[in-house]
Amino acid sequence: MSDHSLTARHLTIRHVALIVADDYGSSLAEMRGSRRRNEDVKPRQVAMFLAHRLTGQSLPAIGRYFNKDHTTVLHAVRVVAEEAGRDHVLAGRLLDLEERINTAEVRFMAGLQEVVEPGASVRLSVTPTRDSPDTIRVIDAVRHYVASRSALALARHTRLEPSARRRADDDFDALVSTYREYADARGLR
Repeated sequence: MSDHSLTARHLTIRHVALIVADDYGSSLAEMRGSRRRNEDVKPRQVAMFLAHRLTGQSLPAIGRYFNKDHTTVLHAVRVVAEEAGRDHVLAGRLLDLEERINTAEVRFMAGLQEVVEPGASVRLSVTPTRDSPDTIRVIDAVRHYVASRSALALARHTRLEPSARRRADDDFDALVSTYREYADARGLR
Protein backbone atom coordinates (compact mmCIF):
# COMPACT_ATOMS: atom_id res chain seq x y z
CA MET A 1 0.00 0.00 0.00
CA SER A 2 1.31 3.46 -0.82
CA ASP A 3 1.92 6.34 1.54
CA HIS A 4 -1.28 7.96 0.21
CA SER A 5 -3.66 5.68 2.11
CA LEU A 6 -6.98 6.91 3.41
CA THR A 7 -5.60 6.78 6.93
CA ALA A 8 -3.03 9.44 5.99
CA ARG A 9 -5.12 11.92 4.05
CA HIS A 10 -3.73 15.28 2.98
CA LEU A 11 -6.95 16.98 3.94
CA THR A 12 -7.64 19.40 6.76
CA ILE A 13 -10.83 20.61 8.37
CA ARG A 14 -10.12 23.99 6.78
CA HIS A 15 -10.12 22.49 3.28
CA VAL A 16 -13.47 20.83 3.90
CA ALA A 17 -14.90 24.04 5.37
CA LEU A 18 -13.72 26.13 2.41
CA ILE A 19 -15.34 23.83 -0.13
CA VAL A 20 -18.61 23.69 1.83
CA ALA A 21 -18.59 27.48 2.32
CA ASP A 22 -18.08 27.96 -1.42
CA ASP A 23 -20.95 25.58 -2.21
CA TYR A 24 -23.35 27.30 0.20
CA GLY A 25 -22.27 30.84 -0.75
CA SER A 26 -21.01 31.41 2.77
CA SER A 27 -17.64 32.46 4.14
CA LEU A 28 -15.24 30.74 6.47
CA ALA A 29 -15.70 33.54 9.01
CA GLU A 30 -19.47 33.03 9.02
CA MET A 31 -19.09 29.28 9.43
CA ARG A 32 -16.70 29.70 12.35
CA GLY A 33 -18.79 32.46 13.91
CA SER A 34 -21.37 32.23 16.65
CA ARG A 35 -24.48 33.18 14.66
CA ARG A 36 -27.37 30.76 14.83
CA ARG A 37 -29.27 31.80 11.73
CA ASN A 38 -30.22 28.86 9.51
CA GLU A 39 -28.13 30.20 6.61
CA ASP A 40 -25.09 30.06 8.91
CA VAL A 41 -25.92 26.90 10.84
CA LYS A 42 -26.66 24.57 7.91
CA PRO A 43 -23.30 25.02 6.09
CA ARG A 44 -21.49 24.74 9.44
CA GLN A 45 -23.30 21.48 10.25
CA VAL A 46 -22.57 20.07 6.79
CA ALA A 47 -18.90 21.03 7.09
CA MET A 48 -18.69 19.40 10.52
CA PHE A 49 -20.34 16.25 9.17
CA LEU A 50 -17.97 16.01 6.19
CA ALA A 51 -14.91 16.89 8.27
CA HIS A 52 -15.80 14.09 10.67
CA ARG A 53 -16.41 11.67 7.82
CA LEU A 54 -13.39 12.53 5.67
CA THR A 55 -10.53 13.84 7.79
CA GLY A 56 -10.39 11.34 10.62
CA GLN A 57 -10.13 14.21 13.11
CA SER A 58 -11.71 13.86 16.54
CA LEU A 59 -14.92 15.63 17.50
CA PRO A 60 -13.03 17.95 19.89
CA ALA A 61 -10.55 18.88 17.11
CA ILE A 62 -13.39 19.67 14.71
CA GLY A 63 -15.15 21.62 17.45
CA ARG A 64 -12.03 23.69 18.17
CA TYR A 65 -11.73 24.60 14.51
CA PHE A 66 -15.34 25.85 14.40
CA ASN A 67 -15.12 27.44 17.88
CA LYS A 68 -17.70 24.97 19.17
CA ASP A 69 -17.90 22.23 21.76
CA HIS A 70 -17.45 18.59 20.70
CA THR A 71 -21.10 17.93 21.64
CA THR A 72 -22.16 20.54 19.05
CA VAL A 73 -20.15 18.64 16.43
CA LEU A 74 -21.76 15.36 17.49
CA HIS A 75 -25.19 16.99 17.21
CA ALA A 76 -24.32 18.32 13.73
CA VAL A 77 -23.11 14.91 12.56
CA ARG A 78 -26.32 13.25 13.78
CA VAL A 79 -28.63 15.95 12.38
CA VAL A 80 -27.02 15.93 8.92
CA ALA A 81 -26.98 12.12 8.76
CA GLU A 82 -30.65 11.98 9.76
CA GLU A 83 -31.68 14.71 7.32
CA ALA A 84 -29.72 13.09 4.48
CA GLY A 85 -31.66 9.87 5.12
CA ARG A 86 -34.93 11.74 4.57
CA ASP A 87 -33.91 14.40 2.05
CA HIS A 88 -32.57 13.08 -1.25
CA VAL A 89 -31.52 16.57 -2.35
CA LEU A 90 -29.28 16.95 0.71
CA ALA A 91 -27.95 13.41 0.26
CA GLY A 92 -27.02 14.24 -3.36
CA ARG A 93 -25.43 17.51 -2.29
CA LEU A 94 -23.33 15.66 0.31
CA LEU A 95 -22.13 13.19 -2.33
CA ASP A 96 -21.28 16.07 -4.66
CA LEU A 97 -19.37 17.87 -1.92
CA GLU A 98 -17.51 14.68 -1.00
CA GLU A 99 -16.56 14.17 -4.64
CA ARG A 100 -15.35 17.78 -4.91
CA ILE A 101 -13.29 17.37 -1.73
CA ASN A 102 -11.80 14.07 -2.91
CA THR A 103 -11.05 15.49 -6.36
CA ALA A 104 -9.32 18.51 -4.81
CA GLU A 105 -7.22 16.19 -2.67
CA VAL A 106 -6.28 14.05 -5.66
CA ARG A 107 -5.26 17.14 -7.65
CA PHE A 108 -3.08 18.20 -4.72
CA MET A 109 -1.47 14.76 -4.43
CA ALA A 110 -0.88 14.65 -8.17
CA GLY A 111 1.03 17.92 -7.80
CA LEU A 112 -1.44 20.03 -9.75
CA GLN A 113 -2.47 22.61 -7.15
CA GLU A 114 -3.05 23.31 -3.52
CA VAL A 115 -6.02 21.41 -2.17
CA VAL A 116 -8.19 24.50 -2.21
CA GLU A 117 -7.91 28.21 -1.71
CA PRO A 118 -10.75 30.73 -1.44
CA GLY A 119 -12.28 31.36 -4.83
CA ALA A 120 -10.38 28.52 -6.50
CA SER A 121 -12.34 26.02 -8.50
CA VAL A 122 -12.07 22.48 -7.20
CA ARG A 123 -14.20 20.78 -9.81
CA LEU A 124 -12.62 18.41 -12.29
CA SER A 125 -13.23 20.40 -15.46
CA VAL A 126 -12.88 17.91 -18.26
CA THR A 127 -15.29 17.15 -21.07
CA PRO A 128 -15.16 13.57 -22.30
CA THR A 129 -15.16 13.14 -26.05
CA ARG A 130 -14.53 10.21 -28.36
CA ASP A 131 -11.03 11.59 -28.84
CA SER A 132 -10.09 11.66 -25.15
CA PRO A 133 -9.95 8.15 -23.68
CA ASP A 134 -7.50 9.39 -21.02
CA THR A 135 -10.11 11.81 -19.76
CA ILE A 136 -12.67 9.02 -19.55
CA ARG A 137 -10.14 6.92 -17.60
CA VAL A 138 -9.72 9.74 -15.06
CA ILE A 139 -13.47 10.19 -14.68
CA ASP A 140 -13.95 6.43 -14.23
CA ALA A 141 -11.16 6.35 -11.63
CA VAL A 142 -12.86 9.18 -9.69
CA ARG A 143 -16.18 7.32 -9.82
CA HIS A 144 -14.60 4.07 -8.58
CA TYR A 145 -12.88 5.89 -5.75
CA VAL A 146 -16.03 7.74 -4.67
CA ALA A 147 -18.00 4.46 -4.78
CA SER A 148 -15.39 2.67 -2.68
CA ARG A 149 -15.37 5.58 -0.17
CA SER A 150 -19.16 5.25 0.13
CA ALA A 151 -18.83 1.49 0.64
CA LEU A 152 -16.21 2.14 3.31
CA ALA A 153 -18.52 4.58 5.09
CA LEU A 154 -21.27 1.95 5.11
CA ALA A 155 -18.88 -0.76 6.32
CA ARG A 156 -17.49 1.24 9.25
CA HIS A 157 -17.71 -0.57 12.57
CA THR A 158 -18.47 -3.92 10.94
CA ARG A 159 -16.47 -7.02 10.05
CA LEU A 160 -16.31 -5.73 6.47
CA GLU A 161 -14.40 -2.54 7.30
CA PRO A 162 -10.84 -3.89 6.78
CA SER A 163 -11.57 -5.20 3.28
CA ALA A 164 -13.55 -2.07 2.36
CA ARG A 165 -10.64 0.09 3.58
CA ARG A 166 -8.13 -1.90 1.48
CA ARG A 167 -10.32 -1.56 -1.60
CA ALA A 168 -10.76 2.19 -1.05
CA ASP A 169 -6.99 2.56 -0.54
CA ASP A 170 -6.32 0.63 -3.77
CA ASP A 171 -8.86 2.72 -5.69
CA PHE A 172 -7.32 5.91 -4.30
CA ASP A 173 -3.82 4.82 -5.36
CA ALA A 174 -5.13 3.96 -8.84
CA LEU A 175 -6.87 7.32 -9.08
CA VAL A 176 -3.73 9.27 -8.13
CA SER A 177 -1.66 7.28 -10.62
CA THR A 178 -4.20 7.73 -13.43
CA TYR A 179 -4.51 11.43 -12.75
CA ARG A 180 -0.73 11.91 -12.67
CA GLU A 181 -0.43 10.22 -16.08
CA TYR A 182 -3.24 12.41 -17.39
CA ALA A 183 -1.66 15.58 -15.99
CA ASP A 184 1.80 14.69 -17.32
CA ALA A 185 0.42 13.98 -20.79
CA ARG A 186 -1.22 17.41 -20.87
CA GLY A 187 1.61 19.35 -19.22
CA LEU A 188 -0.56 20.30 -16.24
CA ARG A 189 2.12 19.59 -13.63
